[in-house]
Amino acid sequence: MALGHPQIFFSGIGWVWKDNTGKIQLMGTRNLRRRETTLHSELEALKWALESMLQHSNCQHFGTDCKDLIAMIKELQAWPNFSTELEAIQIILMCYSDFKITYVPRTHNEI
Repeated sequence: MALGHPQIFFSGIGWVWKDNTGKIQLMGTRNLRRRETTLHSELEALKWALESMLQHSNCQHFGTDCKDLIAMIKELQAWPNFSTELEAIQIILMCYSDFKITYVPRTHNEI
């Protein structure tokens, strides 16, 4: 039995925390089993970033290059196929006193 190419089974996610001047303070990367869809992976990445940042501040501004992810956070009921993941994120968001998520074009999404 052939195991196949590892990229078929895994995907990578990451986050970067920059201060007000744009200086990188922390970053994280993680290798995950590939999810059902790219949006599932985007949700997993956001959930992990939210959990990680809570250790440092409950007031954060997040950026993503995924417009659908922003739409999901703003209109949970419109995405029933992702209800389990969105519910977990909503629970984490209750810990934030100030939360913002904005679109950052991929061309500006660099470290």
